[in-house]
Amino acid sequence: MVNKPAYTIANQIALLKQRGMLFQNEASAHHYLENISYYRLKGYWWDMQDNYTLHTLRPPTYFEDIINRYNFDRHLRLILFDAIERIEIALRTKMIYHLSISYGGLWYLDPALFENTTITLYDGTVKTIHQNTLDEL
Repeated sequence: MVNKPAYTIANQIALLKQRGMLFQNEASAHHYLENISYYRLKGYWWDMQDNYTLHTLRPPTYFEDIINRYNFDRHLRLILFDAIERIEIALRTKMIYHLSISYGGLWYLDPALFENTTITLYDGTVKTIHQNTLDEL
C-alpha cells in the first residue's frame, strides 16, 4: 500500500487546478472538501479524466458540477433508502402477521419453525429477547 502525503485543503484545490479542475467559487470548494473529503468526491470526477495515470481532467470540468453529481447521488440514496425501509417494514409486518395468525403470538419461541442449522443463533436470540423483556420490567 502506498503511503500518500496528506494535503491541506488549499493544497488539494491547487492539485485539482493543476489537473485541470475549474472553480467558480474556491471558498465554497474549500467548504465542501473540508466537509465531504477529497477522496469521497474523487469518485464523482473519476470518469471525467482524460488520463487515468496523471489524473488530468477533460475540459471543462467544474468543481461545482462534481458537487451537483454528489448531491444528486445523495438525494437518490435518500429516496432509495426510504423505499427500502418501507419494503422492509411491510415485509416484516406481513411475516409477523402470518406467523402470529398461524402459530400464535409467541411463534418465535417455537424452535420447530426454524431450520436446524440456525438453532444456536435461535437460542441466542431467544435468550436476548428474554433478557431484554426482564430488563424492561
